Amino acid sequence: MSDCCLSASIAAARAAFPCGLQQPPGAYRFGADALLLGAWAARCLGEKAAVPAVAELGSGCGAALFALLLHPTLTRPPSQALGVDDKEELCAAARLNAERLGLTSCRFVRGDVGDPACLRHCGQGTFGAVLANPPYDLPGRRAAQPLREQALRSAPHTDAENLREVGPKALSVFCRAASLLLPHHGRFYAIFPAGEISRLLSALSAARLGLRRLLPVHPDRQQPALRLLVEARRDAAADCRLLPPLFLHASDRGNGPGWTPEALDFCPWLGREG
Repeated sequence: MSDCCLSASIAAARAAFPCGLQQPPGAYRFGADALLLGAWAARCLGEKAAVPAVAELGSGCGAALFALLLHPTLTRPPSQALGVDDKEELCAAARLNAERLGLTSCRFVRGDVGDPACLRHCGQGTFGAVLANPPYDLPGRRAAQPLREQALRSAPHTDAENLREVGPKALSVFCRAASLLLPHHGRFYAIFPAGEISRLLSALSAARLGLRRLLPVHPDRQQPALRLLVEARRDAAADCRLLPPLFLHASDRGNGPGWTPEALDFCPWLGREG
């Protein structure tokens, strides 16, 4: 929908995005990772034929999904978008955010991404693309807010035999869930710490997700990559294309953010995150 067809309130909300997104107190606050993930998926999907439906696992307040749908390079947005999160308060906030942004294609449901019954209910094998910013489970770091701590460390339930997986297995749960929601050669988009690449590759392979593209994200030209943006395809060979790195900040930025033109072209909302 073009901006000229939007109500004044929706147009204003989109112009301010991601500022103004509602987030429950104590919840995991979205940041640059969510915005980069949405922008990455939008850019990759903008090169392909239209994808009718997308889903995000662990969708929180909806920031990554909204970044995908609102990105200027995505000329043919999906007609359906689903967010799944195991916290009802986050789903409720995401619904309000979608309404405020006029994104009527979005719906958000409470669900356990490790529960096969939940995934069947969502629409197993029906999403052309799935996004995820999986829990990192990095040792030695704790968050002050209970909901944030759970988001960083707690894996969802799995099946009846395994009841619950915790710790490093959270990544595997998210990859398996993405694989179940995708059809043959459906696309999976994720962001993950660069130093954990071996874990990421192992989890993708175990879930039958062949790595196709890898974009390293660096703070600046002087520092190693901190994040990896990945595109994988279900039931496809791991035939990865390593893309030129994305540098977020100018090396001589001083005390300011100093976003590079390339970073702002890639993701126009950097620096506005909540």
